[in-house]
Amino acid sequence: MLDASPRPVGGSPTGSCPQPPGCGLAPGRARLVKCMGRTYCALAEEDRIAVSDVTDITRPLELGVAVRSGAALWDVHAPDGRTLLRTGDLLRALVTLRADYTASARH
Repeated sequence: MLDASPRPVGGSPTGSCPQPPGCGLAPGRARLVKCMGRTYCALAEEDRIAVSDVTDITRPLELGVAVRSGAALWDVHAPDGRTLLRTGDLLRALVTLRADYTASARH
């Protein structure tokens, strides 16, 4: 489940994250998430979580944002603003954001 609290997301290890461009959040709000052999950074700010792929720390890749949409759901958006899905599950959001990026990079 997506979680904007300062504790680790989904029981994942915490650590410092490079901030993606345009994201002015306090470092204490950043959480690392390991998933599918990659490292993601979730940066929380009130009712919004910015998700970046930071596997290559020299080139962090902004994947999109999740915006709170009710008590336990989040609307997940691509960087260009397209709504990709509504979910309460972080893994599903990561998979969708990565798949959308991969599909758009091929075109």
